[in-house]
Amino acid sequence: MIKEVRIKNFKSVQDLTLPLSRFNILIGSNGSGKSNILEAIAFGAAASADRLDNEFLGSRGIRTSEARLMKSAFTDGTSPESIEINFRIIARNEIGIDYSHTIFETKSPIPKWSVKENETKYNILQNVVHLLNKLTKEINDFDVELEKAKLENISLEKSNLLNDKHVKHKQKIAELESLLHASELVDHNNILSNFIIYSPEQSSLRKLEEESQIQPLGIKGEGLFNLLQIFNENYGQETINEIKKYLHIIEWFDDFEAVSDKTTERKSLIVKDRFIPSLSLNQHNVNEGFLFLLFYISLIISKETPAFFAIDNIEASFHPRLCEELIKQLVELAKNHNKQLILTTQNPHVLDGLNLQDVEQSLFVIRRNSEGETIADKITKQPKNVKLSEAWIRGYIGGNPETIE
Repeated sequence: MIKEVRIKNFKSVQDLTLPLSRFNILIGSNGSGKSNILEAIAFGAAASADRLDNEFLGSRGIRTSEARLMKSAFTDGTSPESIEINFRIIARNEIGIDYSHTIFETKSPIPKWSVKENETKYNILQNVVHLLNKLTKEINDFDVELEKAKLENISLEKSNLLNDKHVKHKQKIAELESLLHASELVDHNNILSNFIIYSPEQSSLRKLEEESQIQPLGIKGEGLFNLLQIFNENYGQETINEIKKYLHIIEWFDDFEAVSDKTTERKSLIVKDRFIPSLSLNQHNVNEGFLFLLFYISLIISKETPAFFAIDNIEASFHPRLCEELIKQLVELAKNHNKQLILTTQNPHVLDGLNLQDVEQSLFVIRRNSEGETIADKITKQPKNVKLSEAWIRGYIGGNPETIE
């Protein structure tokens, strides 16, 4: 789980720390920097994959531009030339690992981005050495006490105490093994390097033959049909039934099927309307909200999609009241399938699906301070006697344009 992101010197972000939960929503007025935060995370993820070329960045949802526009413009001539993206990952047994990237523009005829090497391994090694030293001291102290106990007629109480210490040392060793395992995870980029910002588009969702260089799902929704076929062939009926269960928040939905004719290679998404059993809809004429919902459910359920990703403008194509239920369903799916999400929205009703009393759900108001820098305020308490949507609209929690009263 990514517990914290620190971004320095990226676009409108000068220095920002974002403590993350499993399910995170960013709100704020247009141009406040929500997308810049997502892009900074994706930029750091690309650095962890050692792929900082524009083609790779663009495929991850980053709006690429020349370097001077990627770095923070809030400088006085002393600002560093590099961009810093730091992640804190919590591994098993709540052990924290710092994953740092310093990204700079190379001085060459064709400038490109590069990342300072070995920072991550150094930080992990520091954590390992610190814990090893601590364990070594405790074990040495334990051995001295044990030798002393052998020379004495120790009481039952002291014997139990020594046994307890022995158990604790075993637990400490298990923690070290956990840390080393987590280090291996980070080295193989199983968490960060696959981070993607998804912004699905109706046109891509309706073109079943369209595919992306990213498999199985592209940032615009490409590849949805192929993923549904993977579910059919490799996941079993239980997964298909789970997808259908969550699709039933759309009142007219009855059933769906992904059909592929091997002879003609024709692909079709057949959708049934429960009010008109004789009617079969397809990807060309089914409601766009259905396609977006099918995409989001499939994105979270799939084992082939990233464990950590973002969705920009989650409310697109949904009725305001459906937005509330959508968030509740996505939170449940994220927990069930161990996914971590960051969403942005401009629809207040999305917030009513959040439960701020749940430590796995977080809401951030993104705004520009008096200097124009992007900052993030975490909303920790549910407003009294008013829904979160109303609190946002009325300006109780911020997130509104300051030019409008």
